[in-house]
Amino acid sequence: MHVRIQSKEGGKEIVDLNRRKAIHEKCLNCSAWIPSEVRTCAFKECSLWPYRSCKGKQDPDKRQKAIRAYCRWCMCDQPQEIRLCPSTDCPLWSYRMGKVNRSIEIQPTILKSPRIEDKTKDEFEIEYSG
Repeated sequence: MHVRIQSKEGGKEIVDLNRRKAIHEKCLNCSAWIPSEVRTCAFKECSLWPYRSCKGKQDPDKRQKAIRAYCRWCMCDQPQEIRLCPSTDCPLWSYRMGKVNRSIEIQPTILKSPRIEDKTKDEFEIEYSG
């Protein structure tokens, strides 16, 4: 699923994410995009900690529960606020409810545009509607 998330430079970048990659991107974001910091992360109480490396055998159900737990922590243990989360540039946003939310997915036809950063969603719909 292609989505736009916060990049290292502070802007937005389009990446292809699944749950594993989303957790890894969130960990990179937390560690100021320093991969060695992700590998040596000392915050073992973080629900994403066991999944930060994006490698090895992982239980998909436990990984999803870890995402949900992280989102709950981020929203100050207010589960009703998770649904209302405005941070669509967070790599975990699409996975926060358990099911994949594809409302922010960027379609392949849009990815072919050379100036994707300069266009709004409405401009894309007009240009690609035919």
